[in-house]
Amino acid sequence: MKPIKVIFSVLILIVASVGFATAQKLKAEDVVAKHLESLGTPEARAAVKNMIAVGNGMSKYLSTADLSAEGRVVIASDGPKFFLGINLNGTSNRFADELFTFDGESSNAALPRQGQRSNLGSFVQSNKMMIDQGLMGGELSTGWLLANLSSNKGKLSFAGTKKIDGKELYALDYSKKGGGDVEVTLYFDKDNFRHVRTEYRRMSSAGIGVKPETSSQYIETRFKVIEEFGDHRAEAGLMLPHSYRIVYSASGQSGTVEIEWKFALTEFAVNQKFDPTTFKPAGE
Repeated sequence: MKPIKVIFSVLILIVASVGFATAQKLKAEDVVAKHLESLGTPEARAAVKNMIAVGNGMSKYLSTADLSAEGRVVIASDGPKFFLGINLNGTSNRFADELFTFDGESSNAALPRQGQRSNLGSFVQSNKMMIDQGLMGGELSTGWLLANLSSNKGKLSFAGTKKIDGKELYALDYSKKGGGDVEVTLYFDKDNFRHVRTEYRRMSSAGIGVKPETSSQYIETRFKVIEEFGDHRAEAGLMLPHSYRIVYSASGQSGTVEIEWKFALTEFAVNQKFDPTTFKPAGE
């Protein structure tokens, strides 16, 4: 008889190989189908024509101590149309309000009342695919990319598994038709296929010095925006996240900047009547 330790080791290898084989066999469409099932039945999903989610929370600089502001977030959607507004109460001019809109044709990160876009606002304005491709806000929007693939020309590919904060997640890479500068990865809980994270990554080239010998002093700037979704609970027949977190980070020549927005969503409503101007870019 083989020693118990040997048998146990063999069993672990078998289980691990089965798990690996399962992951290898998965396709992007499999993950999407399972994710949509985790949201709700086809009937429940079809019944929600528009949605509003409201919550309270705060923003703070993770890279700088003692800089924070409380605020409120509103996420509204009507079919593909999208609105995400963040209003902050801090007195520091380093915290700007945010307003991201898509009216079905044009997307925009509006200039806030402070007169200058935040780091996040500037990133979204430069990478509008986050809004018009149905990515930002995830399943908190009726325009959610994965619920509207038939009307989207982008490409999804299965990217295996990745461990984040100690948890194994399935990953899907997304690229829009025609390509772009932003790399997008969507992450899903391996146990229930709920969407828990989206990452947007972009790199800007290093600067060029006045003299050839000074160009080596410049380094590339790496930008990343993360959306995190958690505390999924039932609302209007759908299993929706009740915690929403955004993290912006940039590292390069000027050092590292990292800012967090974190909200608890407490109010949900569906199939409401919206003012026609709700999703129009500010100023139009």
